[in-house]
Amino acid sequence: MKTNWIWRLVGASALLSTLLLLFGLVYAVNDITNPQANDFVAPSIEEDKQGGYWNDDGTIDIVGLGDSLTKGTGDETGKGYIGNLKIMLEETTGQKVRLLNNLAVNGYRTDQLLADLDKASVADAIQRADLIVFTIGGNDLFKFVREEIDITAAEITGEELLRSIPEPSERLQRIIERIHAINPDALTVYVGLFNPFLDLDPSQKTSIAIAEWNAKASVYVHELPNFMLVPTADLFQLKLSDYLY
Repeated sequence: MKTNWIWRLVGASALLSTLLLLFGLVYAVNDITNPQANDFVAPSIEEDKQGGYWNDDGTIDIVGLGDSLTKGTGDETGKGYIGNLKIMLEETTGQKVRLLNNLAVNGYRTDQLLADLDKASVADAIQRADLIVFTIGGNDLFKFVREEIDITAAEITGEELLRSIPEPSERLQRIIERIHAINPDALTVYVGLFNPFLDLDPSQKTSIAIAEWNAKASVYVHELPNFMLVPTADLFQLKLSDYLY
């Protein structure tokens, strides 16, 4: 039933809130904005501001973009993973962190996010951000599944997903390039896709398609400075039934 899909989104959002940030995103962002090493003296805030990750007042301003995962759908606390990111960055950096805007929208696809980047209000938020985080692509690839009345009747095949990749993947590249053009100094983090249908695909061919998407995304983010990809597919690989529900 449709409720199955809703529960998948709810479970996915909850997982990202508890695992993604704990084991990847916070560590990576903090490592860049506040580097530490045995033979390295951390710069002062005044020095570090020159690197492009700090505001003049020494804060980190966050903007969220994309779909329901970034919006925080399903998190009963209302924080979502961005809210948890804000708290944990404050704890790890000792600096003030502000959530300027969470512009994510439930059900958003790559074409919708790309169109939003031409809006003055969205561009203004991006320009003022020190850290930009976004999720996008899942609703493009799994659109044919979401339109089924009974999710168990949907034809979930790796071939179908592979055929769904080219156009939204090209749009993802344009999204990344557009964000960089608006604010080349912000640290921008793309959260990679995972496979919510492992239990419906014993062949795991759908996971191959997800891996191809993430591989393309990785190429896109590595073509530009101040961009990074945080993977999530591995978190679900052996724990799908535990984490999704």
